Amino acid sequence: MSYTIALVYERRQDYLAKGLSEEECAELEENETIDALTSTLQSLGHAVVQVGDIKDLVACLAKSSHQSWDLVFSTSEGLHGLAREAQVPALLEAYEIPFIGSDAASTVLCHDKAKTKLSLEYCSIPTAPWCLVRNSLDSGASDMSDRMASAKSSSSHADALSLYPLFVKPVAEGTSKGIYACSKVDRQSELEQTLSMLSMRYPDQDMLVESYLAGREFTVGIIGTGSRARVIGVLEFRFHGRYENDGAAQSGQEVDFLICDMKNPSHSAGGVAVEAFMPDMKGDSQVQEACERALQAYTALGGRDFGRVDVRSDRKGSNATAHIIEINPRPGLRPDASYYPSIAKNHGWSYEHLIEQIVESAAERVRTKRGRKGNGSN
Repeated sequence: MSYTIALVYERRQDYLAKGLSEEECAELEENETIDALTSTLQSLGHAVVQVGDIKDLVACLAKSSHQSWDLVFSTSEGLHGLAREAQVPALLEAYEIPFIGSDAASTVLCHDKAKTKLSLEYCSIPTAPWCLVRNSLDSGASDMSDRMASAKSSSSHADALSLYPLFVKPVAEGTSKGIYACSKVDRQSELEQTLSMLSMRYPDQDMLVESYLAGREFTVGIIGTGSRARVIGVLEFRFHGRYENDGAAQSGQEVDFLICDMKNPSHSAGGVAVEAFMPDMKGDSQVQEACERALQAYTALGGRDFGRVDVRSDRKGSNATAHIIEINPRPGLRPDASYYPSIAKNHGWSYEHLIEQIVESAAERVRTKRGRKGNGSN
């Protein structure tokens, strides 16, 4: 069945031209992604309306030009506020316009990593021990050591957080923004230094401090909604080399985790190369556990249509336990660079088939909802 599908996105080049930095624009869409989505949807027989960002969407709504749309496909990440990724979904919900992907509530929950971890703990899904260090005067502590002590004392994980290494990152970023070589800390002085640096770079966000997970790292691709959600494949990461370019880190520091600068088409930065490969899904019990945990987390937090879940084991060896790092309800879709299309390709799916499956998941969900309304069900 053919649909009229509106595309909502922030074009990276437009925002760079406005003076935003590369890091500020790291999550925004490149021309390659917008062009690939447009041409693929058209090849599937759909009519495509390129809307632009949320302000362009508001203009369309004001003119009622949305009346011809059957679905909205939003890759919008937003730019302002901790709920920025949910702004477009919330606006579409207010206008009762069907859209592809997770709803506003689920998107907010996944974007805020502290709320994600609270939800995972409630559902007994493993996630690293953690605390939240407030980045405001409301914390009641004037210096970083006092803020960290206050955060630990109010956490149920105080004992675990007394052991190093720890890991520090902003509470509400994606694409590894705010993650640097110095995010892994081995002592109190490094912890305070990294917290101070991140607090200055991200003044409107609190900081998440977690026990460092020293095992294998995976990212799991999922498609579908609710009981129909399923794993389509998984990538595992290996890291080669020592990082040299981060002024806050010691020269030659080993980096065995993804940082923002590595989220580029070459998947390398500062002398460290990231190898993303397809592990054995059938014969490797740790890979199987990672996929199971990812699917549990995705469904528990209300993922819809498509998503990607990052998982890391707490240690190396056979006694490792898979822990959820984060849930991405709107993963990147650049066909030649993003992990989600790579997972699908390894699974034997073409980019066209992947997009077709995402659209069909949303369309089926919308048909089911309308059928229930027609029958008088809530």
